[in-house]
Amino acid sequence: MLLEALGELAKFNFGWFVDLATENLFMTFALLATFYIFLEGQNFIKGSIIIFITFFAFFDFETVLGIPFFTGKFFVIYYATKLGVLALAETNNFLKKRLLFINELQFYGAFVVSLLFFR
Repeated sequence: MLLEALGELAKFNFGWFVDLATENLFMTFALLATFYIFLEGQNFIKGSIIIFITFFAFFDFETVLGIPFFTGKFFVIYYATKLGVLALAETNNFLKKRLLFINELQFYGAFVVSLLFFR
């Protein structure tokens, strides 16, 4: 989905993005509300764009690799490592400022661990 979105952006087809957002208004607003709570209202637009890019890349990985992410094994690894990584990052002032990117890197780390050890 990321590659499709980048293609539509390169064609300046902003109607595609509008259609994507308006096809399911509840999901759009639920995701934006979740992002707002997660980001504590700070840098909401920038943070939402980064999370949506990761979300779209998530679907491309799933399609290309043929590995479903919404399964029990991946979620166990993902949430167990998320607790440790974010707890560590929140205690360090340098890392706390970069919490959004650390969260995204943690996802990719959990993905690699899932592929290497639990496939």
